[in-house]
Amino acid sequence: MFKKKRFGKCSGNYRLEDIWADADEISGAIRKMEKNYPTLSRKIFIITEGPYDYEFYSRFFSGDLCEIRIANSKKNVISVVNSILSEISGNASDSVIGIIDRDFSFFEDSEETNITNEDGEGSRPENLFLTDTHDIETMIVSNDLIKRVLDHYATNSAGKSFQRSMLDAVRGGDILSKLVECCSFIGFSLYINEKYNLNITFKHINCKKRNVFTDFTDVTSMSFDKEKYLVLLKKRNKEKYDRFLEALSREKPCFERFLKDPMQLCRGHDLMCVLLADININYPQKSGEKVRSRDLERLFRNMYDENRFYETGLFKDLKRWAENKIPKISDEIFLNSTGNAQ
Repeated sequence: MFKKKRFGKCSGNYRLEDIWADADEISGAIRKMEKNYPTLSRKIFIITEGPYDYEFYSRFFSGDLCEIRIANSKKNVISVVNSILSEISGNASDSVIGIIDRDFSFFEDSEETNITNEDGEGSRPENLFLTDTHDIETMIVSNDLIKRVLDHYATNSAGKSFQRSMLDAVRGGDILSKLVECCSFIGFSLYINEKYNLNITFKHINCKKRNVFTDFTDVTSMSFDKEKYLVLLKKRNKEKYDRFLEALSREKPCFERFLKDPMQLCRGHDLMCVLLADININYPQKSGEKVRSRDLERLFRNMYDENRFYETGLFKDLKRWAENKIPKISDEIFLNSTGNAQ
């Protein structure tokens, strides 16, 4: 049984309480559909992690046949899907799927996504799907998308166009590679923390109220200062820091190997924070207001070319599942770039 959720302010054009994933409610709705309308097309419930996931995936699923809900975390998505699957059986189990971030499971098999069966064996259910890369942001980011986002802010900028042209020359033009250079070690730190269960605190390394990334990145060259970053990490984790360094030294040979797959290693939020620092310094807005991280991330999702989603491994997995499990409506549950069923 899940605790009753206390909701905060509304987000976008929806209320959080309306899209909350309540396992009991969804199970009841699925059973009701099976009992009263067994021959009709079923509604598919899609459980995602949070409001931003809800906004993103709503662009690709039919609102008539699919109902997207949020569970507020990856762990909760798995728990909700597990709870629903344990309460329903047969074809009804094909009425719910979960979509979660891959995080670091690309590098190391994670039992987190497994659901244990009656024999005590664990495996990832076929109803649970993972992003191609670490998260949504890393799955959609590209130099082309970054350019379009920066052009948007340049249009509304109060100046500094000459300074920006000089920065392009200094950085070599490939901004995404520079962002990866600034964030890859942070991702590796998070991987070490997770693998060794160190419980290191990273919450203070964010760009919500103040962009802490400016403490250890050079916005001009978009370069990362490892020592400054470690000093900042140590301030909140003094008792655990030595253990962290030991683990870091032990895993150091893996770092170069992990760098071959940067979008699996880096968190999208970190990439956005480094870019946000650049925007707020070099693209000062005419309104005089600072660009917020949530607005930047939403702009990235909104400017993302929808056609590229249909090229992802995630979509191909979803499409394959739909064709096998719900063939009668497999083409209708997905929207194309025009907003119509495929």
